[in-house]
Amino acid sequence: NGHLKNLNAAKGCASHPYFGRLRRDNYEEVVKALMGDPRPDPILIPAVLTDETMPHVASDYSTAASSLLRICHACSLLLQQRRLVKSAPAFVASAAQYALTVTLPMPNLDTNVCFWRKSPMRRETQTNLLFLIRRMCRIYVAATSSVQQSRGLVGIRTTTLACAACVSDAIVRVKCVDDPSPFSLHYSGKNEGP
Repeated sequence: NGHLKNLNAAKGCASHPYFGRLRRDNYEEVVKALMGDPRPDPILIPAVLTDETMPHVASDYSTAASSLLRICHACSLLLQQRRLVKSAPAFVASAAQYALTVTLPMPNLDTNVCFWRKSPMRRETQTNLLFLIRRMCRIYVAATSSVQQSRGLVGIRTTTLACAACVSDAIVRVKCVDDPSPFSLHYSGKNEGP
């Protein structure tokens, strides 16, 4: 029709004769059509932080590298799934802290007793261990930055990173048997002078 004959309405009311054009009686179907298909459930990949076959403390260089590599992979996987795994950063921080403070033996001043200097080391092993320690430290800092901060956490983080620095220092000072790097020779004081 298109013509209004009268706009009179009861007191306190308004007359809106064309308001029905804006109303959606099939609202549920319209919303479902706009939403589209539901998202598939996310895939949760299990991360193994403990391994009964690996020793708690490394017994040789290959065990140390293997343990660090496994823990790095598991921690990276857990951090990627932190929206799916509750307290994932706390688990990662705990695993990385254990790897840096317990799994890697601390250096000793006596070269006959020191784990890092008593047996010969190849340059590829030295480079690999330093790379894995750096990667583990990055993962550890990222994980501890994602949890609730406290004085205890700051102390533990400082101690853990100090342990990583001590082990890295001992590894860098090793004179490799196959191809010693000039940096290691200079850093350890075994470089030939002028």
